[in-house]
Order: sequence, then C-alpha cells, then structure tokens
Amino acid sequence: MSNVIFSRCGQRCDLCLVYRPNVEKEDCREAICAVFSKAIPNYNPDPKTIICDGCQNSEKNGSIILTKDCKARECVIERKLEHCGYCSDYPCDIFPAEPEADEFYKDMERRGVDWTAKDDEMMEPYNPKRFMDEWRKNKRA
Repeated sequence: MSNVIFSRCGQRCDLCLVYRPNVEKEDCREAICAVFSKAIPNYNPDPKTIICDGCQNSEKNGSIILTKDCKARECVIERKLEHCGYCSDYPCDIFPAEPEADEFYKDMERRGVDWTAKDDEMMEPYNPKRFMDEWRKNKRA
C-alpha cells in the first residue's frame, strides 16, 4: 500500500478516475460518468469538466473538489486527522457508508438499470467503508 492515497473519508484517490493526476495519465471520465449516472439517480456529471484534486489538497488555493459539501471531510479537518480511519468514533453517522451489495443490486433492478461487472470494477475506488475497515485492520495487525 505504498502509493495509496486516501481521501478524507477513505476513498482511493490513487484509483479514482476523476482524480486529476489519473485524468492526466489516461482520461476515463466519460466511462466513469456513465457509471456514476447509473449508480446515482439524477446525477449526470459532465465528463468534459468533472475533475478532482483530492480532498487531501482541499485547503490549497485553486483546488477543485468533487464533493464540496462532504461532512466527513469537514469533520476530519476539524479533528486534525488524515482520514476517517484515524477517528475514535469510526464509523459514525456522517461516514459515507454505502448500501449493502444486495440492497444496491436490488435498487439497480428496481430502477431497470443494466449494471455490469465492469460497472462494479469502475466503482471500486469509491468504497470508503471497505478501505477504512481494511486500513484499520492492518493498522492493528
């Protein structure tokens, strides 16, 4: 895990398809925006403009942050922590927990969304609960 970059809530910036350094290497924003639109009702990001400098850089002038109103980021900054994994209250009410897989897939089916294994793969960097649970487990080991 040497080149791992966690967001404040524990998502993986180093794997994120809208993280600026990744976009500069290989622009996959059109593909991930299509997946975001499937996964999140009423969210249709523009692949030409969506970009993120990573919330670890959120306090730098000119930084572009994908989720400006993230309560987890605000909390982590206030507590002077690197990310949610360091918090003694983890996981808490404001932590961005994802729905359980069964619940998520049932929602996709109910909405008539054709969700694929490739979609799952593309959404992998945006799973902070899994990453923070793994990080905390490895920290204790």
